[in-house]
Amino acid sequence: MALHEIDFTSSNDRDTIHAWLYTPTAAPSAIVHIIHGLGEHSRRYLHLITTLLDAGFAVVADDHSGHGRTAMQSGIWVDSGDDAARVVVADELTLQRKTREILPNLPYIVFGHSWGSMIARAMASDSTADLAGLALCGIAAQMRGIEKTIDRAELAEASTGDRRAEPASEHLVGQLFDGFIERFGPDAGPTAWVALDEAVVADHGRDPFNNFGAAMSARFLQGFVDLYDEANADSWYATIPSDLPVLILAGDQDPVANYGEGAYHVANRLRETGHEDVRARVFTGVRHEVHNEPSTRAEAEAEIVDFASRISNRTRARSNERGPNL
Repeated sequence: MALHEIDFTSSNDRDTIHAWLYTPTAAPSAIVHIIHGLGEHSRRYLHLITTLLDAGFAVVADDHSGHGRTAMQSGIWVDSGDDAARVVVADELTLQRKTREILPNLPYIVFGHSWGSMIARAMASDSTADLAGLALCGIAAQMRGIEKTIDRAELAEASTGDRRAEPASEHLVGQLFDGFIERFGPDAGPTAWVALDEAVVADHGRDPFNNFGAAMSARFLQGFVDLYDEANADSWYATIPSDLPVLILAGDQDPVANYGEGAYHVANRLRETGHEDVRARVFTGVRHEVHNEPSTRAEAEAEIVDFASRISNRTRARSNERGPNL
């Protein structure tokens, strides 16, 4: 494995985004771009990264503004500046461009988890991305807190004033996570929704690069809601090429995906709007991180590798059909 460090200035003109490109020992067959979720960082995906490397794929991932090493260096957590929805998508497009400068002419597949699934969907809508595949894990869809609970007028007021960079009220943050632990019993901790396995939840909580308890700024929360709205709007489906392969993974006890129903909803809407290459798999009995859950990790990774392999093989076959350039 060879490792490239990629640093660049965020589109918020404040942060230096820290990213890493992992390449296999042989020439890669495709690039998988991992987009991490809220309150975590990209190196929580090392098991998946290693699996993809072993399968012959290059992998690129960064720590978003307000997260991971990027936040460790800036000292600013869970804030991406003004217009956060635009910032986080623009940064991933920048990372894609820089990755393609190092590894040109390879199929480019985006894998987004949770908040990352929202960023990935917005990225896929951008014609310059030219994706070969879109994988969505722990998909944020039909979230009760955003669709039914959060006080949008209060949030708009808090996120546009002079104090917009200050922490959002506990009231608004609580509304965002409305119902997240209600199925898991009276003794459930605040992040019990992350995984069924208690060791995974504990590891998530003690990881200093996660800093999940860091206060979220009001403007970040507004940007999160804005991006959710964009990714889940009915108009989104028309922005996605009809021949783009899509893979959707979720757990049936995951409140982020409305206990699996959100995954089926997005898959069905894609089908209804003319997207034929869509696969949705909802794992029984597990929660948000199906790619980290010990009982589903191997199967989830196999789904992702099979998806990427099919795309790279199809691209290679099409290239062979066209023949060499003369």
